[in-house]
Amino acid sequence: MRWNRTTGRQSLKTFAAFVLLAGICFGLFIVVVAPIEMLQKAHAEDWPARPAVITKSYLSFQRGSATRPASGSYWRANICATWRDSGESFCVTRIRYGGFRLGEGKDDALATVSKYPVGTHVDVHYSPAEPRHTVLEARSRWTEMRTLFAAGVALLLVPVVLWAWGRLRR
Repeated sequence: MRWNRTTGRQSLKTFAAFVLLAGICFGLFIVVVAPIEMLQKAHAEDWPARPAVITKSYLSFQRGSATRPASGSYWRANICATWRDSGESFCVTRIRYGGFRLGEGKDDALATVSKYPVGTHVDVHYSPAEPRHTVLEARSRWTEMRTLFAAGVALLLVPVVLWAWGRLRR
């Protein structure tokens, strides 16, 4: 096949359609998942807290599994503690709701481990309905979640705007 303007335009249109379709899929994923995370974050802000002492604070590297290779590999901060009132040991389920990591997240995980060294006295929030579900930072900023949700909406709107602009040009 020889290269000419028609094939070049068709290739560009195919590439643009692929990029827009990928954007729509990613935007749809974000618009569905972000509100779930936002709801969990809103619930966690109302959870009661109990005093605890950090007993373990370390990094671990989570590899994508054979059954879920798309899950990717990432660094994770593992924080375990003991309730000061009962002496019962536990590991924190979440550091906070509403955050997201870019790439492998080693810097964020390292920052969390250094923020919560062994021996630190903290208030750990827990779900009254499921006390095993715990979070260290129940009242974190909403900026990341709002930004993520806005990006998802934008990814859904861009194809609509481009389609409407193309229709008006005809």
